[in-house]
Amino acid sequence: QVSTSASATWAWYNSSVGGCTEYAASLDPELLLPGCSDQKSGAYIFRPNSSEPLGLDPAYERTMSVTKVDTVAEVRLQSSEWTSHVFRLYDGQPFVEIEWTAGPIPIDTPWYDAVAFKDDDDEPLPNNWGKEVIFKLETDLETNGTFFTDSNARELLERKRDRRGPTYPSPYMISEPVAGNYYPVTSLAAIDDGTNELNVAVDAALGASSIHDGSLEFMVHRRVLDDDARGVQEPLNETMCGCNDINAAPGEMGEFGHEGDGGCLCDGLTVRGTFRVAFDTVERAREQRRRNALELNYPATLAFLDVGQGRNDVNFSLVGEPLPPNVQLLTLTRNYASIHKGAWLLRFAHLFQLDEHPDLAQPVTIDLSALFNVPGLTILNATETSLTANQPKISGGGSDDDSASSFAFPSLTIAPMEVRTFLAHFG
Repeated sequence: QVSTSASATWAWYNSSVGGCTEYAASLDPELLLPGCSDQKSGAYIFRPNSSEPLGLDPAYERTMSVTKVDTVAEVRLQSSEWTSHVFRLYDGQPFVEIEWTAGPIPIDTPWYDAVAFKDDDDEPLPNNWGKEVIFKLETDLETNGTFFTDSNARELLERKRDRRGPTYPSPYMISEPVAGNYYPVTSLAAIDDGTNELNVAVDAALGASSIHDGSLEFMVHRRVLDDDARGVQEPLNETMCGCNDINAAPGEMGEFGHEGDGGCLCDGLTVRGTFRVAFDTVERAREQRRRNALELNYPATLAFLDVGQGRNDVNFSLVGEPLPPNVQLLTLTRNYASIHKGAWLLRFAHLFQLDEHPDLAQPVTIDLSALFNVPGLTILNATETSLTANQPKISGGGSDDDSASSFAFPSLTIAPMEVRTFLAHFG
């Protein structure tokens, strides 16, 4: 049994409109470049004007409700008028599901004191600030500035805060302490202290980072009011009425050269997503995290059949035996059979990378004739091809000569992180 103190909070970064970024006091001043630039935050560029995120309206009366039934316990929290999340703990499952909802993000920020005034008098102007919204998970893990993010849902890459690889000058000089530590996440992010691990499976591509030890933060939504001058000539101000320009009268061109419909004074978009969060020993957490990501991104597909009178074959399987837990059947389709002499496209992927787990990150062998042996889906033969199946696989050096990469039908051995493609005939 393992435990940690943990919290889940909402916050947001104020989008820079050009100017100086305020550095955190914890940063080494000898490693800081000048924090001033005309670069604005926008559709292509994430650049906050502070190293620390800002909070939600403290006057909002937060609410919480708890529901518990036999299979799931659910806690619903409303943190502001435009942020909420739901925790779900399913019976017998080693993860917590978090369903978050963000939006519509307001433009004005009345819970902060005005910083600009009309015509140099005492009449305050609205705090119309761009907001880059994050959902943050914090633990007491001592992670020493290290975290992990996936590369296109495959390998997890080690990231070190305020550090770069050997091709960068050393020491690495810091100019963007927040944005410079954000990385894309399409499947998984994780932190660990060598003993225990927190990992988060996501259901959509997000930016993520670990700005402070023991934490993971995810950028889940943005509403930015300035153009970053990187080509789109408009701010990232998506709205429910379809416009995205500002300062435009109806039927006229706005500040960034697009026709407006009232200056986009309508609500911004609302987005919703789901995380699966697991905390356990490193070995057990890594055993589960790939499955969490797969189930979240490849949910079961519902299909309906009129079974009619007297049908008793409602329960059936299209495979003769289960796949090993570290292998995914990635593709099985006959969409291209007409150009491959009737052969179906078949693709397998090993889910684990080298050294990720003592047992599951090992080569695994599958008997294709035992896997596909049901009536109507009995495999007859298979030929390995290139990844995209546009040519036969050519042996001759490198990993193609390794025993784990060789193939003699029906026995297939897949090494960690391999993806292998075949053209197969079925009867």
